[in-house]
Amino acid sequence: MNDNYHIIRIQQYLNGTLSREEMHQMEREALEDPLLNDAIEGYRLQNKVDHGRLSLLQQRLAARIEGQQQERHTFYFSWQRLGVAATACVLMVLVLVLLWMRSHTTHTTPAEKEVVVELTPPETVAGIHAEPVMGEGLDAYPETGWEQFNTYLAENKGNLPIAGELVVTFDVDPTGKPTAIRALDGVSASLVANVQRILQEGPLWNGTKGKLTISVD
Repeated sequence: MNDNYHIIRIQQYLNGTLSREEMHQMEREALEDPLLNDAIEGYRLQNKVDHGRLSLLQQRLAARIEGQQQERHTFYFSWQRLGVAATACVLMVLVLVLLWMRSHTTHTTPAEKEVVVELTPPETVAGIHAEPVMGEGLDAYPETGWEQFNTYLAENKGNLPIAGELVVTFDVDPTGKPTAIRALDGVSASLVANVQRILQEGPLWNGTKGKLTISVD
């Protein structure tokens, strides 16, 4: 029903206080508006309908409608606030988890350490030792023992290579001196000469023939 039709106008129509033109207008509008027609019929069935009673009912209806709207608004805003609060809580939890993971990673990751590499100068040999190569006819060994022989090598290493292995063979003469000292192919003549000097000037040997692996590390 159109809001322009006030209850008083309907009451005036039912009481016959409207002019002929206004009553015809009301009837035409009632034919076009089913709600207006129902309202007129409803008021027609009521006995002793007065403006005061209708106004009171109208006020109660308006108050009830307004209360329902306020309840809907309160419910909507309550859920809206609850949703905002829940979103804020989730974001806070995510931030705390990320901070914890970052802190945990920082504490558990080993700190990078600066590695200083010191190169051994060319004139320094870290260690040197000789070992016999066993085989048929290879029976030579130093009279003072292998420990003393290796001590002698360390003290008289001369120009031996910085690192690697050198395999030499030799014979032992009747006096115990190494002779016919030979190295594997590919070794420089100067290095072979230095090994010959070290062996010939070193301790005496027992046996007849020997083969050594001289390791420098």
